[in-house]
Amino acid sequence: MPPRGGGKKSDLRACLVCSILQTPADFLAGGCPNCEDILEMRGSSDRVAECTSMMYDGLIAMVEPSESWVARWQRIDKKMRGLYAVRVTGRPPQDVIDAIEARGGVYRPRDEVED
Repeated sequence: MPPRGGGKKSDLRACLVCSILQTPADFLAGGCPNCEDILEMRGSSDRVAECTSMMYDGLIAMVEPSESWVARWQRIDKKMRGLYAVRVTGRPPQDVIDAIEARGGVYRPRDEVED
């Protein structure tokens, strides 16, 4: 889903876990469409500020995630369609990283290039 309000890069924030781009108002109203069960941003402006970043590079318009090599490369092929950042600067709070690991997942920072 494209962000509902705004549309300028300066109006968008990126999720620190999945890198989806939305306006702060969209994160506040609905949380992250991919990570809300872990991040719990819906209704909390403090949590939106902690779990998203205004500092990101590049945009990916993801229409068919399951069929896209770019989505596989970015590890978003199982995520919702929408706008994604190529790279996001920042780290989520430690409780988020702990929650991902407790579910058997691995937190991968979105601001590093893997070798």
